[in-house]
Amino acid sequence: MKVKENGFKETEIGLIPEDWEVVRLKDVAVYMKAGGTPRRTVKDYWNGDIPFVKIEDITSSNKYILTTKEYITKKGLENSSAWLVPENSILLSMYASIGEVALTKFPVATNQAILAIIPNTDKVSIDFLYYSLKFHEEKLSSYTVQTTQKNVNKAITENLLIPLPPLDEQKKIAKVLDKIQQAIEIQDKIIENTKNLKKSLMQKLFTEGLYGEEQKETEIGLIPKSWEVVRLGEVAVLNLGRTPDRSIKKYWENGSIPWVKIQDLNNNIIYDTSEKISDIAFKEKFGNKFVPQGTILLSFKLTIGRVGILGIDAVHHEGIVSLFLNEDKVNKEFLFFLLQNMDYNDYIDNYVKGKTLNKEKLKILPIPLPPLEEQKEIAHILSTVDKKIEIEQKRKEVLKRLFKTMLHKLMTGEIRLKEIDL
Repeated sequence: MKVKENGFKETEIGLIPEDWEVVRLKDVAVYMKAGGTPRRTVKDYWNGDIPFVKIEDITSSNKYILTTKEYITKKGLENSSAWLVPENSILLSMYASIGEVALTKFPVATNQAILAIIPNTDKVSIDFLYYSLKFHEEKLSSYTVQTTQKNVNKAITENLLIPLPPLDEQKKIAKVLDKIQQAIEIQDKIIENTKNLKKSLMQKLFTEGLYGEEQKETEIGLIPKSWEVVRLGEVAVLNLGRTPDRSIKKYWENGSIPWVKIQDLNNNIIYDTSEKISDIAFKEKFGNKFVPQGTILLSFKLTIGRVGILGIDAVHHEGIVSLFLNEDKVNKEFLFFLLQNMDYNDYIDNYVKGKTLNKEKLKILPIPLPPLEEQKEIAHILSTVDKKIEIEQKRKEVLKRLFKTMLHKLMTGEIRLKEIDL
């Protein structure tokens, strides 16, 4: 690939190669139209065989829409603004997640938040146009109209200015980006499969152990005979966090003290927090006392059962407890993985009246406890799987950065493929 130093021309969208054009989106489309939603009160309009695409179907897909959560009937199609979008069309979100795109591999209907674009394949490669729209996502978002929520409309979208290389070069650009995108999707599958392996391993290890020994029936189900059932409060001291009053500005202005909230817990080691509190809040609400690095955190309000280990000294939300362990009885890594595998809803239903937990209820949470050496071996196995997941996630991040770089360089003509044989 050759980086061009000259041969560019100035246009309304900036410098582009002199053999490229600038066109409006409508200039390379045969047809563009948004969809509509059949009345949900009419049962005959729903649960048919026509895939009905909503924005969440686009955002949860990769390049292609392969499935949808909802389907409509022919009657629903005929009695609404929805229309049958043919295969090999582009779907673009105009509300909420503005500029998200996906391609159709089969006929679909869409709601009114999605603009369907049937490309003129004599002028534009559908794959190139897909990537071009991804490249212009941020630009499109800047054209939003503010109503009850930010959105763009067909008039704005169809007049979006895009660079258009010769058709052969378009196809080459799309081919290069496809290869990187496919590599990212392979990484996604590797990560998903490894996470599923971890889930299966946890289920097996925390109920059968490592040595295939005879099992016994307990209040939490079958466990190996050499294991005990203990209460969480027997192996750990539980301390509550605090949430400084948000109406007191001095607690939140110029914050530098890491404050862990429930959303920061993701079965992870926490090296940073999404919010920080001030030195004043740290002194007045936490007595200048950190929860030390290496402490397990567990959420028990709002979203119950989210777990993390502090990789830094920090303080935390009132809906989180920090666990200070008796390490003569329980291995920290073992408990970290065990708490990820617990069914807290089942615990609430069977042991606690009501649908909330508190510190006292958590203290009587029953947990299986193998001998300490077996705990360490189980933790080592699961830590090895976690390291594999981390390595694969880092590889994915490298590929995502490569995709972003190549998307920019190819869509601006900084890298040319004109004379490259692909």
